[in-house]
Amino acid sequence: MVALPAQPEAPLLGRLIYALAPVRRRVILENLRRVFGDSAAPEDVRRLAQAHYAHLGRLAWEFLWFPWVADAKRATMARVENLDLLEAALARGKGVIIVTGHFGNFEVATAAGLASYPHARGRFYFVRRPFKPRWLDDLVTRRFRRAGFGVLPKRGGLEGILDRLSAGDLVVFPFDQHASRKDGVMADFFGHPAGTFRSVAVLAISTGAPVVPAASWREPDGRHVLRFEDALAPIEHPETNEAIRLNTRAYNAALERMILRHPDQWWWVHRRWKPWPERKRAA
Repeated sequence: MVALPAQPEAPLLGRLIYALAPVRRRVILENLRRVFGDSAAPEDVRRLAQAHYAHLGRLAWEFLWFPWVADAKRATMARVENLDLLEAALARGKGVIIVTGHFGNFEVATAAGLASYPHARGRFYFVRRPFKPRWLDDLVTRRFRRAGFGVLPKRGGLEGILDRLSAGDLVVFPFDQHASRKDGVMADFFGHPAGTFRSVAVLAISTGAPVVPAASWREPDGRHVLRFEDALAPIEHPETNEAIRLNTRAYNAALERMILRHPDQWWWVHRRWKPWPERKRAA
């Protein structure tokens, strides 16, 4: 289990949502107890859940408000940390794979933070699944493209991903969602086996593209931060499947470190540790 410091009183917004509109409260509490349960008092887990609800409330408001913000103002809403690390990875000439998760408000942090770097426009591509309903997916896609980001499908997008990496571009993988047996490998996440997408490790091994972790968060004054980390050193192994598993575990470990900086601003509402069904036996 991971140590959780004593939690301060959560914002009033979070306490109200927790009490009056507790969407997926059971899932959030189960996830928090799985990660922090042996090291944190029950009241600290509850306060962290309430702080997470406050984050979700602000996230919903920002989603509605952000499209109306003028481009000039967006550049003042966020800062980028360690851009030099990203540029060093990009200089290797193999493109860059960015592993991230549902941290903070990634839309605001990326669109506002990178607005200060116009040379990056058109070089970032997000790999994602389509949202439901369709109108929401169309809306999100338009917003990505307006900000200068491309969108690549998670299913059936391999050729496009390889094209972008060979062109020296940056491909962003949200890496913190459950993966099925078909798409994933079991790799520890906060000390518990979790189905994790193998695609990033496969691409990194086959192309030599460096893997750079990135996260975002909202500061107390409302400004956003987008932070890049050092590229992860590839882990070699003579067995390909084991190399995939070891590198996938390293990516999960990078996510863990980033989550623990601002634990209230990660996506605890997701069922991250869903078990894989047993394989069907031949009759």
